[in-house]
Amino acid sequence: MRFFGALAVVCGSLVALAPAQPPEPKHVDDDAVYEQFFDKLEALAKDKKPLAHKKLVAKLKPAAAGITPAKPGNKALTPEEVYKAAVPGVWIVGSTYPDKAGNWQTGTYATAWVLAADGVLVTNWHVFEDLNDGEVFGASDRDGNTYPVTDFLGGDKAADVAVFRVAAKGLTPLPVAPAHAEVGSWVGVISHPGDLFYVYTQGTVTRYSTNTNDDKKVEKWMGISAEYASGSSGAPVLNKFGAVVGMAALTLSIDASDEPKKAENPARRKPKFVRAKDDKPKEAPKPNAKGSPQQMVVKMAVPGPVVLKWAGK
Repeated sequence: MRFFGALAVVCGSLVALAPAQPPEPKHVDDDAVYEQFFDKLEALAKDKKPLAHKKLVAKLKPAAAGITPAKPGNKALTPEEVYKAAVPGVWIVGSTYPDKAGNWQTGTYATAWVLAADGVLVTNWHVFEDLNDGEVFGASDRDGNTYPVTDFLGGDKAADVAVFRVAAKGLTPLPVAPAHAEVGSWVGVISHPGDLFYVYTQGTVTRYSTNTNDDKKVEKWMGISAEYASGSSGAPVLNKFGAVVGMAALTLSIDASDEPKKAENPARRKPKFVRAKDDKPKEAPKPNAKGSPQQMVVKMAVPGPVVLKWAGK
């Protein structure tokens, strides 16, 4: 039998062969991912596997984690290739805590990414803030393997960078770019917005900015147009080489105002930043017959060099 493209010669006859079908993409069952993650995390908490709450809180102090990240490659990738290379290194990080009756309750969850193969992950500092008594953490990879958070290695509140360790080995680290991404350059984000896991969005770097927080500390931000929402905190912002150039952190909603502004003394409205971690529970949104006043949502990410400052040596 001889093959010629989609035809085969069998005993002197031509037989058409069906073209090979590409495999289906991986389908995410969001309810299953959510339930399995928190069920496994609760089991770890009952067995006292995660870093104890009091020890975790005691470690929440500014410090460089001292981790050497993987170096970026120099080959430009397609958006599809960026996703395929990065998605094994994107994780879910979340928490659980006991109520007054001792029953374990669902805490918060966010996005994290692998910095080093021996179990070192990165997310936002604010993921570990405003904790309940006894709250502990775990993290899960894309295949649902869930591990306890066993150590907090460093980071900084104003930088919004947190580096921690899970009880896992042989992970796929994401490379980190040492320089700022150019304004206008392409970026992609893999994150978990609004209980939808492993969502891939694309956009560009829109600008760099600063903000003075309530503690009088100056924060540095990278604006991007790639979409994300609550649950996306800590998500890697990737460049065309598949390297991390930032980390999703905040959203800023710009709403229309019906109040007239005084031209002689224009008031500058203080922007309200919203952390992009997922705090439970939520209230269902109420319908607005007049339409939404929202005009735009600006996405604010931690710049890559700031991540390196606190995650590296």
